[in-house]
Amino acid sequence: MNAHIVFGLFAFYVAAVSLLLVLAGRQDTLLASLRQLWGRTLGHALYFVARVALPTLICVVFLGWGVRQYDATVAFHNFDAPLQLNVEYYRDLLPLLRNDKAHDPIDVVYGA
Repeated sequence: MNAHIVFGLFAFYVAAVSLLLVLAGRQDTLLASLRQLWGRTLGHALYFVARVALPTLICVVFLGWGVRQYDATVAFHNFDAPLQLNVEYYRDLLPLLRNDKAHDPIDVVYGA
């Protein structure tokens, strides 16, 4: 699995757990110290930005980036091949794919 997808899922987990803790009325030491230092409203706002909004933004960016770079065709051809995401690797594969007998009659390249 792509590392960006894993990092995006972890950021989603962090945001969801932090949001559930705030909505359940529990507070950790950071929220308690922010509330004491900045007040109730600003302390909750800073905690929300640091622990919920920023991980959610990271989740969206990294999941989108990981899905965009994920190459599912590697799983269909060779299970021992490493995941290569560069143009030169695909240019080297092009002559092999042309010699392959089980190809699309229309020669459509999927995932481009």
